[in-house]
This record gives sequence, structure tokens and C-alpha cells, in this order.
Amino acid sequence: MPPAISLPTIDFNTIVPEIIVTILAIVLVLGDLFLPKDRKSVLTWVSAVGYFLALAACFLYFVNPDMPFTSFSGMIVLDKLGLWFRVLALLSALIGVVFAANYIEEKGMPLGDFYAVLALATLGIMVVAASQDLTGVFVGIELSSIATYIMTGFARNNRLSNEGALKYFLLGTFATAILVYGMAWLYGMTGTTNIPLIATQVRGLVASGAAGQGGLLLATLLIVAGLGFKVAAVPFHMWTPDAYQGAPTPVTAIMSVGPKAAGFAAIVRIMIEGLGPAWQQWVPVIAILSVLTMTLGNVIALVQRSVKRMLAYSSIAHTGYILVAVASYDPTKVAGINGNQAVASILFYLFAYVFMNMGAFGLVIWMERNGGTEYLNDYRGLSSWAPLPAATMLVLMLSLAGIPPTIGFLGKYYVFLAAINSNLVWLAVIGVLNSALATFYYLRIIWYMYFESPETTLVARPATLVNSGLVFTALATVVLFILGGIFLGMTQLSTPLVISGILPALAGR
Repeated sequence: MPPAISLPTIDFNTIVPEIIVTILAIVLVLGDLFLPKDRKSVLTWVSAVGYFLALAACFLYFVNPDMPFTSFSGMIVLDKLGLWFRVLALLSALIGVVFAANYIEEKGMPLGDFYAVLALATLGIMVVAASQDLTGVFVGIELSSIATYIMTGFARNNRLSNEGALKYFLLGTFATAILVYGMAWLYGMTGTTNIPLIATQVRGLVASGAAGQGGLLLATLLIVAGLGFKVAAVPFHMWTPDAYQGAPTPVTAIMSVGPKAAGFAAIVRIMIEGLGPAWQQWVPVIAILSVLTMTLGNVIALVQRSVKRMLAYSSIAHTGYILVAVASYDPTKVAGINGNQAVASILFYLFAYVFMNMGAFGLVIWMERNGGTEYLNDYRGLSSWAPLPAATMLVLMLSLAGIPPTIGFLGKYYVFLAAINSNLVWLAVIGVLNSALATFYYLRIIWYMYFESPETTLVARPATLVNSGLVFTALATVVLFILGGIFLGMTQLSTPLVISGILPALAGR
């Protein structure tokens, strides 16, 4: 009798949000091909509905008591940690659609193409979040990155857009090679690309005292460097200012959140779930990167006169704050509770960051549509002729600065608390000092809007979608501050599998 053949486990029920976004991308391509030019604005609503449906599927998953479980021969995992990153990707895409609709059409760029590429970028982030295998993580990162390269250069007649896209692409290709090389070394050390099995093998290396061998250390450093580029950590940040400034502003808003979420999803999956048993090797490296990242980002942001470029360096600084949470991972504290606290603060900070940072870029979009530029002088006296946008920017700047009552304050509080609980008081102190330094350039924008006289006479144009997006993001930063405890509790339920003890069981499924 021939031996029984073990068929791969395939369950499409675990990837319903990804299926919805894939169908959305196809519908957008077909709609762009067959809809008349004067009807293509309907694609905005098609995109919004698609992302809402995917978000609804994520919510139904979150309340499913049967999680976590795997499918596709263990390559895909359905857990609450992955659901959080999926939600972050979908929220950033949805807000991006709101801010991009009028801008893309007015600049003469193809609306359907933009929405289709955005859907593919979002799909890539979701694949990273759901992957339990190095190959899946790599495929998701590359799908997201390639789509983002295209969006960066979407203003084909703009020299800065072309320059930013080319720099982003060349440096991104180099970073990808480093990341793949690190994954190859990790495969060579463990004999598998499956993250639960990698964790099992690394745990054995640690127990045998072999974790300090050059192979595992080299693999760790290469992966940190490759993923450091994806999240724009110093010194892997060189692409960020030019790409952010050159890209169409709605793309910059999306880039500031989406690829960052993909990078941190990969960091949690690989570094914490896969290399978690060897945390003592990579935590000091992450701590040093966090200090460099938030300090350099804030110092250079201080001297910027372009609000768009200032927000680019601000985005680098916020990466540093999130890296503080990554460096706070310590499974030995209180039976591993602080490992979960570190990841919960990562998720919470990214959740807050979606609203406050995309809202800030939303006002830059609003200024460009109303005859202004991205430069600080055009913000003089904004409150006198556009009180509602100025008020929303006031709230968003306070949130980015970490001033209550905004969700930005809670995000920083939880990140620094995680560092203190891991005996990284020095890192928390540096983070607080950097946060105080950043307050200067955020308050400078507020000063220009409310205490300076306008240099030019501008008139606010009707912009229902952009205004709605600004009000929504500003209100969200305040409402989520009030409901912060609820959302923090939800993030704490998203325990990484290496901490909860489920990981070894999943490795054998």
C-alpha cells in the first residue's frame, strides 16, 4: 500500500480580509478601464466600501474565541496580533482615500491606477501581519514596498517626485538584499523558515550556550538592518526626507504610516516571536537605534521650514519612540508580562499614530489645494481665514507632541512605562527629553497659525472630503484619549505567541 500523502491545510476563512482587498484591487483596475472619465470618482466610494468590509471582517475575527489557528501548512496564522496590524493597514488606506480623492483628480493623475496600487500596498502589509513564515513576511514586505515605490513617483511630471521615487527604490532594493541575506543566515542556523520552529531552534541554541555564535548574531544584525530601513530608523533613514517631500502629499501621508506598520509587524513576528528566546542579543541594538532615531529626527526637524519635510523628520523621531517599546521586550520580567506590555505599547502607539500623523499631512494637502504651499510662512494667520482647519491642526500638533488630552500622550506614556518596567529608565528619560524637544517645532506651527499675521490673502475652497478627514482625525485623537483604557486592554489581549506559550504548540500543527 502506498504511503499516505499529507495534504497542506488550506483554509480561506483565515484570509477573508486579504481576499476582500484583492477583489477590490481587481475591481478598481476594471473600473478604471471601463468607466467613462467623468464617472471615475465613483471609485473613491468603491475603495471606501472595500476597506470598510475588510475592517468588518477583522472585527468578526477579533471576537472569535477559537483563535489562534493556522492554515496553508502553517504559513498563515490568524491571531489578534496580526489582526491589529491588518486594522492599521486598512485604516491608513481608508483615511488615505479620503485625503487623496480630490487631490489626485486635480493634479491630473489617474485616479483608478492610484487606488489600485494603494490596495496592493495595503494587501502587502496585511500579508506581513498574517504570515508565520519568513517567505510570507518577505513577499508581503516586497508587495507593499513595490507598490509604494510606484506611488512615490506617481507625479510623473514632477522632478522631485521622480527623484524621491528613484532614491527610495535604489535604497529599498539594497535593504531588501540585506534582509534576504539575514533570513538566509537564519535559515542556515535553524534549518527552517517557519517562525514557530525558528523560535524552538533558537531556544535550543540559547539553552546550549551557543546563541552567541557568529551565525545567529550576524543573521540578527542583518535582519535588524533590513527592517530598520522599512521603518526609517537611523542610520537607515536616508530615503525618508526626499521621498516624503517629493511624493504627492496624499502618498506621503500613507507612506508615513503603512510601510511603517509593515516594518513593525515584521519586527514583532521575526524579532520577538522568532528570535524572542535570544532577546538579550538584539535588545541592546534596538535600544541604541531608538536613541539615534528619535534624537536625530527631532534635532533636524527643528530647523526645517517645509512643514512636509518637518513631518518627515518627525516621522523618523516617532519611529524612535516605537523602538523604545521594542527594546523594552523582556520575557523574564513578571513571568513574561513585560514582553506583552512592550508589544501592547507598540500596537497602541501605532494605532494613535495613524490618526494624528495622517491628519497632520491632511492639513498640508488642504493647504496645497487652497493655493498655499508646504512652507511654514503660508501657515501665518491660518486661523483668521480658515478657523476649522487651523483648529484641527492645533489638536493634531498637540497629539504629536504628546500633550493631554490627546491619544499621543497616552501612546508615549505607555511606551516609556514599558521601558521603565524593563529597567531601561535611562532610555525612558532620553525619550522624555526628546519628546520635550519635539514640542518646540510642533508649537511653532501653532504659533504661526494663531499669533502671526497672514502674508498672503487666501480664500478657503469647499473641500468636503478633506475637511471631513481633518475633523475625523482630530476628533479621534481626543475621543481615543478618553477611551484609551479600552483600546489598551484590547492590545494587551494581542499577546505574541512566543509569550503566551502557544507558539510551540502551533509549530507542530
